[in-house]
Amino acid sequence: MNPIRLSDLAFTLEAVVDEAFGQKAVWVVAETSDIKNYPDRGYCFLTLVEREATGASSGRETLAKLDACIWRKNYHAISDFERATGMAFARNIQLLLLVSVGFSPVYGLRLEILKIDPSYTLGNLERERQTVLDTLVQKHPDLVWLEAGQYITANQLLPRPAVIQRLALITAPNSDGWRDFRHELTKNTFGYDFMVDEYLTQVQGQGAERAICSQMERIRASSEAYDAVVIVRGGGSQLDFGSFDTYLMGQTVAGFSIPVFAGIGHERNVSITDLLCHQSVKTPTKAAAFLIEHNRQFEETCLQLRDRLRVVARNAMQAAREDLDRETDRLRFVSHTYFRECHTNLVEKAVTLRHLDPSNILRRGYALLLRDGRILTQIADVVPGEQLQLQMRDGTITVISNS
Repeated sequence: MNPIRLSDLAFTLEAVVDEAFGQKAVWVVAETSDIKNYPDRGYCFLTLVEREATGASSGRETLAKLDACIWRKNYHAISDFERATGMAFARNIQLLLLVSVGFSPVYGLRLEILKIDPSYTLGNLERERQTVLDTLVQKHPDLVWLEAGQYITANQLLPRPAVIQRLALITAPNSDGWRDFRHELTKNTFGYDFMVDEYLTQVQGQGAERAICSQMERIRASSEAYDAVVIVRGGGSQLDFGSFDTYLMGQTVAGFSIPVFAGIGHERNVSITDLLCHQSVKTPTKAAAFLIEHNRQFEETCLQLRDRLRVVARNAMQAAREDLDRETDRLRFVSHTYFRECHTNLVEKAVTLRHLDPSNILRRGYALLLRDGRILTQIADVVPGEQLQLQMRDGTITVISNS
């Protein structure tokens, strides 16, 4: 047995690796792990792993693992990646990397990362999201369906209350999103009052989607008649929004029986929750502003109706006043004509009565034959030899009838 020195073996390995990979760069697909980043020094150490394609990441078997580094000259690759994807450079991200392979007798085999391709990561995320959406459409066609290229959900078709006041708020306790939403809602310039019940929970990280959906089930089981459910969280990296891109969240939001409003603090991409909820805005502040503006529109509609009612009432009163004036003039004219005709008729009747007055008849030479003050008009009424009165113009005399 002729042992060799460890350094000889290491130098031999270095020569073999250098001969095979020296001055060459290769593209590899790997998942990040164990990141030790030193921004102030301009370098980063990490581990690249490959795991089985199926199963949860924590339970998948590791097929390969290599140490890697990013040196100062290529350190900008991290910021370039974050700027292009909106994601933080963190563990458990699958990346497409341009690497060179090196071996050091002291530090061993290590990959030097030269470049990170952001389009691969974005495309991979988009493929995963699309798979979730396709599965939802296939398995729950009553909750999610495609219409003219747009995803339509049962939650989106729920009627929106004319005034939204009673809210169920899902957010992380004492988070920026919680503070921004409550501040905007409370300090609204119109003085609107909102009743907000808080359902506090984690909204990012492992298990966040289950925690959020658990709170939504609490809301569903509550006896409170909420006008809307509002889910808010502050800004963060794209990975922080992973809980809003899951199958469970999509199914729960799409079929929820109360309108769901999302303000989950991202400016770049649209999550599955954004696509399937009743209304999505970019930030917690904008979520509160949307609710305030919604109620403001209702108030403005009421004010416009009030003004219209005033105009209609004023016009109706003016028309009624004009109609009353016309009818008053007409009544006055009709009354005047009627009373004038009545007066003429009375005058004519008075003349007739004067002509028929017995005293006037007597003055024309006629006489009245009376018995005990009653006028006799027929000979048959006269009894021979009875005493009667004969009234003439200037007096009355007594006469005796003969046979």
